[in-house]
Amino acid sequence: MCGRFTITTDRVELVLERFKAEVAPGFDGFKPRYNAAPGQSVPVIVSKDGKRYLTNMFWGFITPWGEKDNDSNTSQANIRDDTIERNKFFRERLLTNRCIFVADGFYEWKKPKGYESLVRGEKLPKGVKKIPYRITMKNKQPFALAGLWRSIEVEEKKIVTAGIITTSPNELMKPIHNRMPVILNDNDLKLWLETGVKDFETLYDLLDPYPENEMDAYIVSYAVNNSRDDTSACIEPAG
Repeated sequence: MCGRFTITTDRVELVLERFKAEVAPGFDGFKPRYNAAPGQSVPVIVSKDGKRYLTNMFWGFITPWGEKDNDSNTSQANIRDDTIERNKFFRERLLTNRCIFVADGFYEWKKPKGYESLVRGEKLPKGVKKIPYRITMKNKQPFALAGLWRSIEVEEKKIVTAGIITTSPNELMKPIHNRMPVILNDNDLKLWLETGVKDFETLYDLLDPYPENEMDAYIVSYAVNNSRDDTSACIEPAG
């Protein structure tokens, strides 16, 4: 999965130049994010009329059935690649509602030694914590996380929600977690944001693990565990 990410530059111009985008009308503004979390407004890029626009979206994809439940817990920070393959609703969104989350790192938590076999739902003993890692590109440049978006109406107000697509882990990620976000290289990004591309297999083939030899991972402090802590302390290597 991908439950937190970073985009640490304080210059929106660098993001616009990197992704060949422009600011969308009504853009809420840009600031460094050291611990972006689900349920927050985050920077996302979409294409329209042949142009790329940087905008803000609510991180947490809300499906029609989740919207009907009127429960924020039904929003999805992540959308699995295999869910897209087998679910008609998500297959259609892949053809029509693609976006990218702008990031220069993401976090994942590794089970501590001796607890590797812990299954989902089982809790660690009191005082034992998972180990937080930050994963970046070796060149430290911003990169694109593949996502899907959907607009909904909440109390007569339009909200655009989005989720990050995840896939199986590469060799760097396998010891840390059994899932990782889909990262798009520049060639795949061009195809992903081309609204005229509507062939499912062509797009689905882009949802592969990113090459591990282009990525780095390091342990960070437990400051990142608190989603309200959005300071540079979150990205500092653990001492």
